[in-house]
Amino acid sequence: MKKYIFGVALLSAALLTGCSLDENPKSQFSEGEAFKNSTLTYVNSVANVYSAIGDGLYGGTDCVHTLQEFMSDATMLPGRQGDWVDGGKWQNMFLHNFESSVDTYATVWNHLFKIIGLCNTSIDKLTPFLEEHPDYKAYVSELRALRAIYYYYAMDFFAQVPVVTSSKQSISDVKQSNRSDVFQFVTSELEAALPNLGDGHSQNTGEYYGRVTKAVAYMCLAKCAINAPVYTIDDTSASSYQAFVGTDLSKQATASETLGQAVSDKGKTIMMTVDGTKRNCWETVKYCVDKIQAAGYSLTANYADNFVKANESSTENIFVRPNDDKTYKITDYNLMRSLHYNHASAIGYSGWNGACATVRAMQVMGYGTANEDPRLRLNYWCDQDFEKEQKTGSLSDGATSKPLEYEPLKAVVNFGNDADPHDVKCAGARFKKYEYDGTASSQGQNNNDLVIWRYGDALLLKAEAEYRLGDKAGALSLVNEIRTRAKATPRTSLTLNDILDERMIELAWEGTRRQDQIRFCTFTEPTVDRYSGVAHSSLAGDYNDDKTGYTVVYPIPYSVLNLNKNLKQNPGYKK
Repeated sequence: MKKYIFGVALLSAALLTGCSLDENPKSQFSEGEAFKNSTLTYVNSVANVYSAIGDGLYGGTDCVHTLQEFMSDATMLPGRQGDWVDGGKWQNMFLHNFESSVDTYATVWNHLFKIIGLCNTSIDKLTPFLEEHPDYKAYVSELRALRAIYYYYAMDFFAQVPVVTSSKQSISDVKQSNRSDVFQFVTSELEAALPNLGDGHSQNTGEYYGRVTKAVAYMCLAKCAINAPVYTIDDTSASSYQAFVGTDLSKQATASETLGQAVSDKGKTIMMTVDGTKRNCWETVKYCVDKIQAAGYSLTANYADNFVKANESSTENIFVRPNDDKTYKITDYNLMRSLHYNHASAIGYSGWNGACATVRAMQVMGYGTANEDPRLRLNYWCDQDFEKEQKTGSLSDGATSKPLEYEPLKAVVNFGNDADPHDVKCAGARFKKYEYDGTASSQGQNNNDLVIWRYGDALLLKAEAEYRLGDKAGALSLVNEIRTRAKATPRTSLTLNDILDERMIELAWEGTRRQDQIRFCTFTEPTVDRYSGVAHSSLAGDYNDDKTGYTVVYPIPYSVLNLNKNLKQNPGYKK
């Protein structure tokens, strides 16, 4: 009997071994019963896909969020003697020594294509019922939009990925697509789905809670548009992304106006169709953000309110992962792996004492200066802030007689055997952004919904688009709208680098930084935290001073290449 697979889930190492499906599968009830009314149809075709997302977007140790943050200039996992030892894995990723055999890339790839495969299966199951139940078209559109969002992430990370739209496609027919073709698929699918998507707010509890709505689709289109100069390049050689290799060797990773102008000029020539009208990619960003605003989204009066325990009422959060310790249980490991174990223990967690902000991030945010940004201490634990805010009292550093005191400017990639024991334990500002939830029944399973996209991000995307179109005054006004809300001193002028810095501050730890750095041409530049010759562990290589730009995309996992010989590795990687 001929066998078929669950769409591109076949490409996932996790699914390849056991997800074949007979043409006439047996189940406890017929498909007719499963799809006989709207409620059952939603549960059996859409809700099951959302439930499979889990912590794959945000919260897991290896998730979409991980690949956006831990390779950027904002976040690191230092080698800490006795606390965080990982065989050099995280250090090498921070140093841009990307290897296809590293499990993180395979984990993320598998998650992305698992959800894509589930979308394909549900779409194929629903399609025969559309003639009898035309209202099911909305479910098909929602699944197409969710699939497009997942392809957006796959395109962002791995560039040349297979586009498969049917659960009945044989593995022998699965081929790689050019990145520009994936980009076209994503944007056209979102365009096609938009008219049938819900108007509700995805962040609010109710019918559309956590689902893909019109605003979510517009936000994804804005993300595609702002990165279009990157996404429309096809990977034909290791130097395909040469235009995005920065020239600043000062370790400040400053965005160049000259390189930025080239990106801006290219964006003016890339056309996208949204709501039936063609616009260049910068105008598309503006249009999509205006549509989001028209849908009722706005900045909250208080920046921190977007991340409180009960943040479902936020007017700013556009797309979230519902999260509570009863119904939507997502384990958020980010706080756990960042907090010092004694600090975590004092508030009922198990801290791993690992992840922290980079020195570079602290410099941008003005730590220790008269111009420290007000958002710094909303996003990070610094010094002994935790004693005041969590009332934990004096805590030991766990190594000396000194008290625990986070040291934001002492983070390094690796602490050698001769390092100060206090610094080993305390170096680096720790992640704080989400309000501590003392009511959670299990650590990491808090009641704060995890923010994927929000309006503050959208406004900064619009500011960038205005700047790239030549309207610096309009861009400045939007940036100052963000800064005024944060009670930061308004800017009197604006550069591309100012916009990049503003995004680092405003969107700290929100999974945007790697992507931002690439289009601002700073991703490959050395920083004060990583540069050729800085001390690394024996298990971590030297900083990969990439002169061609191949590292702006990740290697396709080695396990995936072994399973499907039709796929080729991205240029620049050995295997």
